[in-house]
Amino acid sequence: MLNQDLCTSRKAAELLGVTPRTIQLWADSGILQSWKTPGGHRRFSLSTIENLATEIRSGEVTPSELKSRIEQADEPARGIISADMSASRHEAVPEAAAASGAVKIQVIEDEASLQRLYALTFRHWGLPINLKQASDGYQGLLELGQFDPELLVLDLNLPNIDGFSIIQALEQQGMLDQMHLIVVTALNQDRVQDRVDAVRPGIEVLPKPIPFERIRARVEKILAGR
Repeated sequence: MLNQDLCTSRKAAELLGVTPRTIQLWADSGILQSWKTPGGHRRFSLSTIENLATEIRSGEVTPSELKSRIEQADEPARGIISADMSASRHEAVPEAAAASGAVKIQVIEDEASLQRLYALTFRHWGLPINLKQASDGYQGLLELGQFDPELLVLDLNLPNIDGFSIIQALEQQGMLDQMHLIVVTALNQDRVQDRVDAVRPGIEVLPKPIPFERIRARVEKILAGR
């Protein structure tokens, strides 16, 4: 590839309308196709990203088509997708969700019934919460870098990209230093805790059914710290 076709993470972020950290997060998780220079810097194909940015802005490419490109790519930087284009379940709880000071919570959970339960319970609390939900790890990672939640509630047994991979990507980007993370899982709690501690000790792993009282306590702690 010619040198003039090289694109840095910062340039890719500018063209696709996201932050450089989001680009790095997507690359670390395997969503973005990229390669590294001998000095360890990520590079993308500038022409590919420019073309894709044009197609996204014009609406010529749908989220499913972008995902297909990622899965079928044979060369670096063929599969870039914008978080703005992902088809998420996004439920805000109620008017206070959009108000200043609302706690931004992202829930990544593949069971639709549990997603509804999260939304209904958070709404019932009457706390200022801005909720974003994703039904699989792929979708959740696309949105996570842009939404930048204060609290992430994460299932582990997810389609496409599992919860362990999400935790590893967050740790690599230093994002676990800036958010609260609660893992809620139906898997063996002790085994999960050991695996999670190997990445970042201290992350709270809780068993299903959903421990809403523990989640509420964490939300109230975030609010009290402001």
